[in-house]
Amino acid sequence: MRFIAAVCIGLIILAGRLSPAILAQPPAVRVGADVVLTDGGVLAGRRIGLVTHSAGTTGDGRLTMDALAARDEVEIGALFAPEHGIDGSYGAGVRVPTVSRGRTPVYSLYGGVFQPTRQMLARVDTLVVDLQDAGVRPFTYASTMALVMRAAAETGKPVVILDRPNPLGGLTVDGPVLDPRYASFIGLYPIPYVHGMTLGELAALYNSAFGINARLTVVPMRGWERRMIWADTGLPWAAPSPGLVDPDIAPYYAATGPFDGTNVWNGVATESRFRVALAPWIDAPRLAERLNRYQLPGVHFTPSAIPYPLNGKVYQGVRLHITDPRIFRPSTTSVYILAEIRRMHGDRFRFRLSRRAPPLFDLVWGTGQVRSALQRGEPAEAIVRAWQPGLARFLRLRREHLLYE
Repeated sequence: MRFIAAVCIGLIILAGRLSPAILAQPPAVRVGADVVLTDGGVLAGRRIGLVTHSAGTTGDGRLTMDALAARDEVEIGALFAPEHGIDGSYGAGVRVPTVSRGRTPVYSLYGGVFQPTRQMLARVDTLVVDLQDAGVRPFTYASTMALVMRAAAETGKPVVILDRPNPLGGLTVDGPVLDPRYASFIGLYPIPYVHGMTLGELAALYNSAFGINARLTVVPMRGWERRMIWADTGLPWAAPSPGLVDPDIAPYYAATGPFDGTNVWNGVATESRFRVALAPWIDAPRLAERLNRYQLPGVHFTPSAIPYPLNGKVYQGVRLHITDPRIFRPSTTSVYILAEIRRMHGDRFRFRLSRRAPPLFDLVWGTGQVRSALQRGEPAEAIVRAWQPGLARFLRLRREHLLYE
């Protein structure tokens, strides 16, 4: 027993000695920011306008804006802040002010304007975008990127996208393709709710298929493969929005974020954020049992109950447990949850409608068909089946714009 204990202690000591070296191993993936910092070229001699935030980091955790500012061959003439601000401190939907970072102006692209003006661009000759996306259409960074590309096209300035991983991977494509009648800042172009593309790939798609026609360069990652989820990359995670505190939340956010516009709560502002579907009147055990009957890929449901932060009232329903993020289908799962709640509690399940048209739910989904089908009591299987032809067309369209295998 003493020998075994001594061996165990020795292994612990050895592990302790090795752990710094293990931690020092480079990530499996080099993001576009690392590639451009190493290879230079494309930005050498440029005075850039950098669109970035606190999740725009290098593989060793430095802010891209700081890493580029330290390079003699690149000058940052202006910074541009998306939703949540340059430091990620502003909540969802909160206007971001124009400020400065040292002597460099930080122009807001989520306040009075959403597209850089000619006055903002007077100090730069090249626009550079380094934003971490969440992999779903309503996340506003893809729209910010598209509007920056439009501004670049209108002013004749080149635009460079520093590519980053899609935290949902590059294989999952799910949900309805946006109907152009529902275009908004949370969805400008006809892509699915879950598109399975990186921002660099989306930029190439937007530029050619949707007629932006900017002088576009995408600096691709090295080592990234479509099958990869975030855990496979070896990269540090920096939250692209206040709620996405770790990469494991991304597929949950993709599934329950679309509850916006209903009276079903997804646990936002609690430690259960995006992992639950709750309301005061839901029969939690029954809902969990009925959802598990469908054997939806990559997810299991258990009853859950937590207090609502504003009033302490207990909300109950189901907790999602994603067992395999590679086969999990966020939009499909979302529809099954809502359809089952509608089936069980049709007299209490509601959409939050307002005088404005279209409703928030429709803007989030990019179509009015999902809400209409749920209101009619259509089964989830039929709702999911209805968006498959649009997905098939999108998959053919996106094929030529994919940068990675």
